[in-house]
Amino acid sequence: MIDNPSSSITLPRYTHPGLARLMQEGLAAASQDALLAAYLWAQEEAFAWAVIESVEEWQEEVEAEHKYAHSRAFGDHTAHDFWVPMQEDWQQLVGRTATLLCEATDQLGALADEAHEIHKQLVEVAGDPDRYSAENAAEEQLLDNAARLYGIAQKLRKRVDRVLREERDKVHALLVFNAECRTYRATHHSLTLEQIDRLHHQKFEELTAWLLERDGHGIERRTGGPGDMGADVIAVTPSGRRVVVQCKHSGTSGRSMAPNALHSLNGTARQVHKADVVIAVTNGGFSKRGREFAGEQGLHLIDRAALQRWATWGRPVTEILSLPAPDAPAD
Repeated sequence: MIDNPSSSITLPRYTHPGLARLMQEGLAAASQDALLAAYLWAQEEAFAWAVIESVEEWQEEVEAEHKYAHSRAFGDHTAHDFWVPMQEDWQQLVGRTATLLCEATDQLGALADEAHEIHKQLVEVAGDPDRYSAENAAEEQLLDNAARLYGIAQKLRKRVDRVLREERDKVHALLVFNAECRTYRATHHSLTLEQIDRLHHQKFEELTAWLLERDGHGIERRTGGPGDMGADVIAVTPSGRRVVVQCKHSGTSGRSMAPNALHSLNGTARQVHKADVVIAVTNGGFSKRGREFAGEQGLHLIDRAALQRWATWGRPVTEILSLPAPDAPAD
């Protein structure tokens, strides 16, 4: 053993006399290589254990975030009227976050298990100076694997942090959207689906025209009638784009709009009425076949759910149908 009188390290005062003697004899017989090997092993073991603690700490944090996200997405509070305008978007947004956090929790758990296995292997080779010999220096070291796991876990944790930041921004936007919807709902302009269901079909057409006018469109035709060739409402955007709408009021039955009505609209809207935008609106719904046909022909559909956003919550038609916002009229 190297004798260094100036060292501040001394043998602990073991109370058991046999233990103290055993340690003294071991240190006296230890070579420089043995002491260096013991130091390297102690450093490796400490690093491996630090990896375990870090990964498990991150796993606990992410698991807590997952539970919180899941409760926010699907808790009983989301059934309250306050959440109605944004409920579907809210559950999709926070639900996606909850799913990602669940996956991240599982991945971090698997990394922690691997880190524990590396630590176990390090404990098994404790006291073996040969593993630090020049002959074994080129072999893959257990600590390299621990460092690799730490790097993977660190990237995963950073990804979770980024997703949570992005979610917070989107949640803020949703809450602003919700506030705007509820402000409009408090005005006399807002109509519920129940009120719309009780309208006469002609009043439903007039409502559609009024909603387009509210959203900045000029109105050329407010109601249809005999010989309307499928165009109940005709409107013009500020830039002059022509909008042709067919309205189908289903009373209180909520039945789907017949596909043949869409075929008729598709046959006349552009050819006869020179439409740039073709819309079918109903307080009911559309069949799967009707939606497929509309998608193929470039027809825009406003079903019961979209109508609620338009008439009850005051969202503009361009937002509902993902159309370009009305631009200013040309000079």
